[in-house]
Amino acid sequence: MDRKELSAVVLELLEKETGETYPSVEESTTLREGLNLDSLDMAGLVLHIESRFGISIETELLDSIHSVGDLLNVLQTKIDTKAGRNKSAA
Repeated sequence: MDRKELSAVVLELLEKETGETYPSVEESTTLREGLNLDSLDMAGLVLHIESRFGISIETELLDSIHSVGDLLNVLQTKIDTKAGRNKSAA
């Protein structure tokens, strides 16, 4: 999955979690200030993401996620790692 597709899925899950519509979100947009996400919104978004992609995002990683770009970086790493494991298991 390329970054543009990943960004679209995250935007979809974000809108599902918050009930808000975000016409466009830049990678530099902060999650808390830029998108007005509180800790409950973040927890819900992470649960949606984990469920959708079949990954787990450790609590320690959440502390390093401040912007949409940070979130995409973590997701891309997690998804790539999972794909690598799946290929080696086949």
